[in-house]
Amino acid sequence: MALAAVGYSALATAAAQTTLATGPSATTAATDPQEAPPAEPQAVPDTASSSDGEIVVTARLRRESLLNVPVAVSVLSEQAIAKYNATDLTKIGELTPTVIVSNYRTIGGGSIAIRGISSPPTQVGYEQPVSVAIDGIQSSSGRVATLGFFDIQQVEVLKGPQALFFGKNSPAGVISITTAGPTDRFEVGGRVGYEFVADEVTTEGHVSGPITDTIGGRVAVRYRDAKGWLYNNAQPAANPFFPASLPASTGGLPGPPGRRVGDDELMGRVTLEFKPDNRFSASAKLFGLVAHDQGGGSFSQNIGPCSDGKPRSFGVVDPFGDCRADNQTSFSNIVPAIANRIPALNGDNRSRGVNTAWIGSLVMKYDADKFNLSSLTGRIYNRYRSVSGLTHTVDNALTTYENTSYRAFSQELRLLTKLEGPLNFLVGAYYGDTRDDLYNDTNFRADISYNPANNRIETYEKVAWLKGQTYSAFGQATWLVLPKVELAAGARYTSETKRTRNQNLYGVNSALGRFNTATTVFPGSTDATPGILAGRFKDDNISPEATLSYHPVANSTIYVAYKTGFKSGGFGITSPIQTVTTLSDIDFNSETARGFEAGAKGELFDRRLRLSSSLFAYDFRNLQVTTYDASTIRFQISNAGAVRQRGGELEATFDASRMLRLHGAIAYVHNRFRGYTGQCYGYTIPAAQALTAAAPPGCSFVTGVNGARQLTAAGTPVLQQVLDGRAPARSPDLSGNAGFELTVPAGSNLEAGITGDAFYSSSYYASDSFAPASRQPDFWRLNASARIGSPDGRWGMSLIGRNLTNKYYLLFAGDRTGGTSVPLTQGEQRGVVARGREVLLQASFRY
Repeated sequence: MALAAVGYSALATAAAQTTLATGPSATTAATDPQEAPPAEPQAVPDTASSSDGEIVVTARLRRESLLNVPVAVSVLSEQAIAKYNATDLTKIGELTPTVIVSNYRTIGGGSIAIRGISSPPTQVGYEQPVSVAIDGIQSSSGRVATLGFFDIQQVEVLKGPQALFFGKNSPAGVISITTAGPTDRFEVGGRVGYEFVADEVTTEGHVSGPITDTIGGRVAVRYRDAKGWLYNNAQPAANPFFPASLPASTGGLPGPPGRRVGDDELMGRVTLEFKPDNRFSASAKLFGLVAHDQGGGSFSQNIGPCSDGKPRSFGVVDPFGDCRADNQTSFSNIVPAIANRIPALNGDNRSRGVNTAWIGSLVMKYDADKFNLSSLTGRIYNRYRSVSGLTHTVDNALTTYENTSYRAFSQELRLLTKLEGPLNFLVGAYYGDTRDDLYNDTNFRADISYNPANNRIETYEKVAWLKGQTYSAFGQATWLVLPKVELAAGARYTSETKRTRNQNLYGVNSALGRFNTATTVFPGSTDATPGILAGRFKDDNISPEATLSYHPVANSTIYVAYKTGFKSGGFGITSPIQTVTTLSDIDFNSETARGFEAGAKGELFDRRLRLSSSLFAYDFRNLQVTTYDASTIRFQISNAGAVRQRGGELEATFDASRMLRLHGAIAYVHNRFRGYTGQCYGYTIPAAQALTAAAPPGCSFVTGVNGARQLTAAGTPVLQQVLDGRAPARSPDLSGNAGFELTVPAGSNLEAGITGDAFYSSSYYASDSFAPASRQPDFWRLNASARIGSPDGRWGMSLIGRNLTNKYYLLFAGDRTGGTSVPLTQGEQRGVVARGREVLLQASFRY
């Protein structure tokens, strides 16, 4: 993470002398063989490695080698990222055990899990417990999972709570991404690739070098266009959910946007670095993205269960869909009569989405003899506009136009001392300001939402916003107790305030809910104006941390740490408001973590074997959870009682010879709920059988003090799940990988290489409601590549294979709207499915 800038000449010199580890999750590279005490506090550079070849990490906001930092961190080098074509967070996550990233596209954007701790992507307003830092600019919004990445220098995956150094909203970990900076000499490079399965073309290039004696620059651009790996089987058909009073010609299902579900994206980044002398430096980066897809629901699909292999929407069979995780889906363009009544569409009924984003950072650093002072300023903007059907069936019985945006500003100041004595200090302050805006125009079943009085076909039209302000101060003292023993202790204070305002501009009352809230006074609202649901949340937190580390020999560390984490509570603003909604239906409390971690890192067998291991025991309280109640068309937002986490990890790299490197990693994470009773997955019991029907598997009935079943206003029983002893969603107990890289000379100025990697995950539930259909059985993935090119990397040709076993596995799942229409059967699920087999031919050059 680029937390402080260095001159472009120093950066390039280090990069030119570096040989990074090449495994998918590197542990270290060659370092100085002489013994060394713990690293002295230094400013963090933009380089991924030091000039002597060691991998440099920024886990403690200072320059430290991977084997000497007392933190559980995995590193992906520039070469590994290119080698595995890891061009988005989902692909980056696939290379590190315990990391699961889903790109949900719509609503909250995505879910990011490390060590089985995550939040679902189904709410604007939720923040992920894994923070993503892009060139030092942190974001805990799930929308970061929708962005593509390129021209990356290094990725660090920090596991476990990181509250002290990385601020709020990182109780599960941090993914820190550093993009490439300017070089000391003029350089032009590029890469072009073609992926056969998705018919995907990718091209990127960069120009880098000095502009003046004190200014360096870099411009990089990437374009990707994919016809799509998902196939849409929908066809034009009659609409079973259309008002009989309107002309049938305006309500027919028009068929799919295309036979394949494609998307494209254009990205660019401009970097300027200024270093007038050896004391002051400044680095500015601006990233921009424009991407197009076929709508927020286009990359999700039905995964069942279905009684006859066909999905149903409100009881109507989709003849073109299926009910399993695969490369097939079924959804239609927007019904013309509905598209003509959504002003923002201008009559264009294509199912489509546009994602725009930019991220800007300015890092300034002043190096004095006794201290380093740094300033980090960042701005993030991300807007997604989409119209699509969200039942994931051909009828699009749920059609939504959404316009969501996320804005964030942050400012951080740090002072790091460089005193000659055994004590040194880090102090800092942070300010953050965020805003989420949501506009939603939704139609549930046009046949019962049509209002002939005003000729509107919509269930509700909603506007909402959520504002947040954060003030934080942090500090750490490091004491070199003995030449090889360091004690570091510190804490972060955070004060967080959030405010929200929700309003239905229009709504109807129907069999699917009461959305006409114009005269409703919502219980708990801080604004008593009829029709307005408003709230204010405030919380303060102190997150302490202490680490004792011992370096018995060079390039080795043994450490034990007490760590804590904090993720703010707030409000979910996606859930539609109804006349029965209260403020307590959309608010949730802060999430915290605390516990211990111990680890050891080192080298054996003449430094050919490099090991990194950790054991950890954490307790998470008030884990933020959301499930979707398809029967009432609303999200259930709450906090789980606690999650008890115990586990261990081991990473290894072994240089079997000068040409062959082996690598592997394994993680066992035992997460289990305590004191948590949640909602049952979608399951319909008719009122006539409310007192006699059996509960579905894993669920039970909510009963009153007299033991009788609790019933809804419609006379149906209320179901629940006692989840004590179960793992959270997206939390496999066991995961790991193993692989090799073989590089052999193929001539005087030519070398060839092959790689092979196997990845394993044990089973887990992809849905927070633990629906049986969302259970992902254990699976293997295989990657392989072959390349030939010049040893200095000036040119190369590669054939890259990802997921060669063609495994379609679940990244996220949830109850599907319209999927609970068959009584006494488990409700159908929607799922985000991992991309299947990829075969990429790629050529690259750099001069």
